[in-house]
Amino acid sequence: YVLVRLLGQGGMGTVWHARNLALGTDVAIKLIRPSFVTDEASERLLREARAAALIEHASIVRVFDFGRTEEDEPYIVMEMLRGVSLAALFDTRGRLAASVAVQLLLPVVSALAAAHAQGIVHRDLKPDNVVLVVSSHDCVVPKVVDFGIAKLTRDAGGRSLTRGGQVMGSPEYMAPEQARGAAGVDERADVWAVCVMLYEAITGVR
Repeated sequence: YVLVRLLGQGGMGTVWHARNLALGTDVAIKLIRPSFVTDEASERLLREARAAALIEHASIVRVFDFGRTEEDEPYIVMEMLRGVSLAALFDTRGRLAASVAVQLLLPVVSALAAAHAQGIVHRDLKPDNVVLVVSSHDCVVPKVVDFGIAKLTRDAGGRSLTRGGQVMGSPEYMAPEQARGAAGVDERADVWAVCVMLYEAITGVR
C-alpha cells in the first residue's frame, strides 16, 4: 500500500486515501498516531477491524485487512468511501423532511440490528460516523463507520478494554447509562443514539 493523501484525523488516529499496488485499487487506511501506539491501542484497532469485518451488511464499512507498517504501527485497510457524512448534510440542509430522514436512517437501523445480532455494540453512533455514499445505481447508501470503541459482547478470550467508570463516546449522542460510565452498556445505547439522530434530522436541533 502507498499513502496518497490524508482524508481525516481524530484524537488518536488518521485515515488516508491509499493505493493497493498489487491490485491497482483505491482503499482507505486507518493508522494510529505514532505517539499513541501502545499495546492497548493496537489491540483496540484490531478489535475495531474484527468488529466491522464480522458484520456482513451493505451499510457497514467493509474491512479488507489488518497489518503492521515497517515501523510496526498497526493499520486497518477498508473500502474507500466517496460521499459526505450525515453531519455535513445536516449542516447544509438543516431540517429534513420526515420521509427523507426515515429513508436515510432505516439502513442504519438495519446495520445496527446486524451488529447487535453478532454481539457488537457500536457505542459511538453519531452523524459524523454515517457516510452517505452514492452507489453505481445512483442510490444513496448510508455506511456506518468507526467501530473504534465498539464493544464485542461475545469476544471469546479477549480482555475488556473498557471498565466501569470510563466514559467513552460523543456526549451529545450518549445514553444516560453510557454518560455515567456504567459497566453494562449494551445495544440500547445504540438505539438511543439513532433516535437522537432521527430527532435531529427532522427538527434541525439535538
